[in-house]
Amino acid sequence: MQNEKKEMRHYIGAAGIFTLIILLLMFLSYVEIPPVNKDLFVAIVGTLVSSLGIVVYVIIGQQPDEVNKLQKKNESLETMSHQMEKRNDQLEEMIIEMQAKMIEKLTFFGDATCSCGKDKCECKK
Repeated sequence: MQNEKKEMRHYIGAAGIFTLIILLLMFLSYVEIPPVNKDLFVAIVGTLVSSLGIVVYVIIGQQPDEVNKLQKKNESLETMSHQMEKRNDQLEEMIIEMQAKMIEKLTFFGDATCSCGKDKCECKK
C-alpha cells in the first residue's frame, strides 16, 4: 500500500513537470522574454528540460533506481550462469574420464596395446 502511494506520487509529479514544460514551450511561442530576464529564464528552462529524461522514465514506469537494481541483478545472474557453465563442463569432463577408466578396467583388452605398439591405435587395424 505504501509502495503504491509512493509510485502514484512519482507518477503525478512526473506528469506535472512534463505538463509544466509543455506549457512553458507554448508560453514561449506567444510571449517574448525581455533581454533583462533572458539569462535567468534560460537557466530555469534548461534545468527543467534536463529533468525531462527522468520524467519520461517515471511516466512510462521505469524509475532510475529500479533500472540500476535490475541491471545489478542481471549482472549477478550472468556471472552465476558463467560459473554454472564452467562447473558443468568440469563435471562432463570428469564423467568422460570415469567412463574411460571403467571401460579400460572392465574389458578383456583394457591393457592390450595395438600391433603398432602405441596405447591408442593409429594404424586402424
